Amino acid sequence: MKYFIIKVMAEEAGYIEELPNGSPADWKFHEGIALTKDFPMGGEVSFSTNYPDNRKLYDFQPNIMRNLLVSGRARKLIESLSVTNAEWLPVVVKDHKGTIVGPDYAFLNLLGAEDAIDMERSEYEMDSLEKDQIGNIDELALSTSTIRPDAKMFRCTKERRLILIREDVHAAFEQAGLTGFKVYEAEGWNGLEL
Repeated sequence: MKYFIIKVMAEEAGYIEELPNGSPADWKFHEGIALTKDFPMGGEVSFSTNYPDNRKLYDFQPNIMRNLLVSGRARKLIESLSVTNAEWLPVVVKDHKGTIVGPDYAFLNLLGAEDAIDMERSEYEMDSLEKDQIGNIDELALSTSTIRPDAKMFRCTKERRLILIREDVHAAFEQAGLTGFKVYEAEGWNGLEL
């Protein structure tokens, strides 16, 4: 089974710079913990006025927080793939003028994590602040035997900001024509997002 790293990136995208008012702290979105009870009902996010010409909507919408902000179309597909660790935090996306342009978006918060990184074979530096987390990866090696067979889209225990998707999920994203993301083969990844 192959795994891919998924990164949100798109050209001329309406760039989101803030979570909805009343949201949990940004760091909590990268912990793999449930946030539904603390997330504001009727949350809104807006395109940044720092990028006034960037107006495009994508299935994976770029944001400074580096969270998975997905369209209703992407959500339906992910739900149809039986991704069981998905928590959905609904928001509407507004443009620079405050007009709703994305009524059915949600932050996808992946709960838990998988022991997917082979710490012996990988080349990395640990984070100076979060001592149990990897800070930089030079070459990633996976330990596929420690990944649960039903894990389709997940965080890595030792690098919770790193999200992997299984090859069948990637194929489904491609077949559906989802937009706003790029993938890198996880095994041997050098940490760069080119």
